Amino acid sequence: MDSLYQEHILEHYKHPHNRRRMEDCDVKQKGENPTCGDDMVLYIKWDGDTVLDVSFEGFGCAISQSGASMLTDHVKGMSKDNIATLTEVDMYQLYGTPISVQRANCALLALRTLHEVVQVRLVP
Repeated sequence: MDSLYQEHILEHYKHPHNRRRMEDCDVKQKGENPTCGDDMVLYIKWDGDTVLDVSFEGFGCAISQSGASMLTDHVKGMSKDNIATLTEVDMYQLYGTPISVQRANCALLALRTLHEVVQVRLVP
């Protein structure tokens, strides 16, 4: 992994963007990666079908937590339909570097949780 990209991932891990509990969210979704213990809760506030605000809480490795930070930055202002079209390739592009197959579940945790969110309408 190129050191520039390692720095990018570590920066998001050490100083995550959008890491906070959102009390007035419209949707809250828990995501877990049981293979290594990563977990997260994703919160979204909608303006119609558009992401008005998004945040997360969670624990885990640098890959999973930095991915949540990068993805929450990326989807602000995005519609539910656009979120539904995000792919694994899109997520890997946010990292900017190849992620090993062994770390795929970590790298994709935020995206998988987000895809579950667009299926949910109200806070459970």
